[in-house]
Parts: sequence; C-alpha cells; structure tokens
Amino acid sequence: MHDGKRLLHALDSLWTKYQKRLTDCHHRPTEEAVHKLRISTRRLLALIELLKTLSPHPSLQKLRKNLKTQLDAFDELRDTQVMLLEITAKQDSLPDLLPFFRQLQLNEQWLLAQTPARLQAIDQPKIHARFKKSHAHLSQTLGKAHLKPRILTVIDETYQAAMARYQAIDVAQPDTIHRLRIAVKKLRYMLEAGQALLPPLPEDHIEQLHAYLTRMGEFQDSSVLLLNLKAFFGEQVPSSIQSYYQHRHGTILSTFISKREHIKLFWRPSSKQAFPWESCPP
Repeated sequence: MHDGKRLLHALDSLWTKYQKRLTDCHHRPTEEAVHKLRISTRRLLALIELLKTLSPHPSLQKLRKNLKTQLDAFDELRDTQVMLLEITAKQDSLPDLLPFFRQLQLNEQWLLAQTPARLQAIDQPKIHARFKKSHAHLSQTLGKAHLKPRILTVIDETYQAAMARYQAIDVAQPDTIHRLRIAVKKLRYMLEAGQALLPPLPEDHIEQLHAYLTRMGEFQDSSVLLLNLKAFFGEQVPSSIQSYYQHRHGTILSTFISKREHIKLFWRPSSKQAFPWESCPP
C-alpha cells in the first residue's frame, strides 16, 4: 500500500471513531463520553495538521478550525466533571467541601442542559462537507505518494516545537506546563497516526508518552481545581482544604519535575542525529 493511502486509511478510521464519539455524546454527555470525544477530536486534529503540512488546502484548514471550535466548547464541562470526581472522593474526609461540591453539581447540570444546544450549534453538515472535500483533495495529491521523508520532517519540527516549550517551563507559571502538554499531545497523536510509515518505535513508546502526558494532565487539573476553590471561597478557603490541596498540588508537580527529562527519550533532537532508543546501550 502506498504511503498516502495508509494515511488516508488512518484518516477514515479516525473520522469514523470521531463520529461515533460525537453520537455517544449527543445521547449521553457523561464525563467519559465527553473525554472520549475530546480524545477522538484531538487525534483527528493531529492527523489533519500532518496532512495539511504534506498537502495544503483551504478545506483542511477550515476543517481544523471547525473541529478546534467544537473541542473548546467542552472545556468547562470537562473541567467541572473532573473536579466533581475528585471532590466526591474527598467529601467524607473534608466535609467543608460540601458547598463547593453542591455548586459544582449545579454547574454540571447547567452545562449538561446546554450541551445539546452547543452540539446543535455546530454545523455538522458543513464539517462533513469539508471533510469530503479535504478527502478528495488528499486522495488526488497523496494517494500514490511516498511520504516517509516528509513525515519524518514534520515530526522533527513538531518535536522541536515541544522541546522549545520544554525549555520554557517555569514551575511558578502553570500555563508553561500546559503549553508543553499541548505540544506533546500533538507529537503523540502524530506518532500514532503515522506509525506505519515511521522507523520502528520501542514497544512501550506510546505508553510512555501517555504516562508523561498523564502527569502533566494531573498538574493541569490540580491547577484548575485550586483556582476554582479560590474563586468559590474567596480568601476564606477552609484551612483543611487549602492544606490538603496545596500539598497534593506540590506532590503532583514534584512527580512531573522529577521525570520531565523523559521528553528527551521520545524523538531525535534533529534529523542529523540518531533516535535515543538507537543510541541506548543494550
């Protein structure tokens, strides 16, 4: 199978999964359904990013913009549901959380009630039409192309962008870790989408990337929770809550910082250098 056809097959597969996740979310927008839709959308976006670099076309850029808008529409619901999961587990040991928990429940109910309208506001026929137009363009331009060198270049550039964000990490600025997380997510999904056309990766490579992202995700969720606690309680956050979640936040941050250099194991520093797993001793 030609390289281009492999990528088109991956695009079809991701599109089908995205549509299924979207339907699931329409029927029952639970935390799990929203989470799975966001993952499917991010994977689709990463492949579209790769494809529009290989074969630019206005429909690809428009499709990317539509999907990104849809992804962003679920940010508040996702954050609320993640906080609810955490707070529910701690109500017995931290009873002062009860009013905050009730406020989160009300906010979740309101956001869930808004979800059908938010989904309805997204012009799915237009997105589908743009997908079909993009697919036709890609079939014509990439269907029989040999793309391995070009894909390697795109992933090299994606990794270098992630490394620039890695170098910019400031533990006093949570957004710097969040920006790194977004860049590493893009790298992970590109590696997954193009894996059949890449040099063999270590057996647990994607799992290690996922673990790295999970640590940053836990830090981001903790940062969001602390901000929301402060917004709810003002300057009067109960000492038991403040103490517990500040300590928890510090532990999560320390765990990530202790392993942050693992990013250097995920790809080569430049096209002229070996992959890290090739230069490791047996």
